[in-house]
Amino acid sequence: MTLETTQVTAAEYKSWSRTKRRAFDDERSRRIADSIVIITPALQQLSLAYRRAARVAHRPVGRTGIILDGEPTTGKTTAAIRLAGEAFRRHVDRHPTWKKDGHVPVVYLEIPPNCTGKTVMGRIINFFGEPVVPRMTLEERTTLATDLFAKAHTSLVIFDEIQNLSQSNSTGRFESAQAIKNLMNHVKAVPMYVGFDLESSAFTNDELGAQFASRCAPVRLGKLDITTPKGRQLWGGVIVKFEEQLGLMAHPPQTLLKEAMYLWNRTRGSIAALSRLLTTAALDLIEAGDPDAELITKDLLDTIPLDLTSKRLLSAANRETEEASRAA
Repeated sequence: MTLETTQVTAAEYKSWSRTKRRAFDDERSRRIADSIVIITPALQQLSLAYRRAARVAHRPVGRTGIILDGEPTTGKTTAAIRLAGEAFRRHVDRHPTWKKDGHVPVVYLEIPPNCTGKTVMGRIINFFGEPVVPRMTLEERTTLATDLFAKAHTSLVIFDEIQNLSQSNSTGRFESAQAIKNLMNHVKAVPMYVGFDLESSAFTNDELGAQFASRCAPVRLGKLDITTPKGRQLWGGVIVKFEEQLGLMAHPPQTLLKEAMYLWNRTRGSIAALSRLLTTAALDLIEAGDPDAELITKDLLDTIPLDLTSKRLLSAANRETEEASRAA
């Protein structure tokens, strides 16, 4: 569904049959739940980092990757999935017969806790639909994974939850990181390592980690700050972009600008938390079935609980405010 098809008047909507209204509501609810992404400067930086890395991915040496770092609830996985779509479209544009030729443009892997190098290579092999023989050595698994990547002509490899390498013992962490490094030395694709606290972890700071750090462009996703005029302008712009994409019939964009501070206090500047808050409100209104009442208000938002992390941050901020008031 395009944005234009969601912009119908309440009167037009009410003139439809019940079946048509339900189909329309189901479609826009799926769109709201699945596909709203706000392009922030950090996402623009991520796209640029990928395009730059993709230009040299064919070289035998000197290839580069991306480290996507950020705190929990900053939307790292959402950003990675968006970049996967961009990489897929770029690949298809350059290889129109990609499907017939058996290409796999993007590979997504989630690193489990306490993994070993054999575990990582096994997950890659399974991704391509190949069986993993338990007695295969790490070297054999790495060779097979390399061959599968070569046949697939992959453009982007996403290693998500890469911080889980740090949960392994030192031997397992080194083995896994070394296996990934050895693999990507031979795979002509852009690797992207996604996780939190990567800049201060062993993944980029021990002897092996320094090699990852020197080969990758860092992109950091963070909570938006409203202590500066530029930050407040960006936060307001994000709110308006959400309103535009929700497509509610009684909610003009910029309605929530007056609640910008309230929304920041609730979410502490997390776009992921803001997305959950506004999309939940929109879906509740659509499900209620009254197009004339499709307006997000502060009273409605107050009834929607947020994730535990956002609640803890808000509680901590409230305690600091109260302590400061008592001290004054």
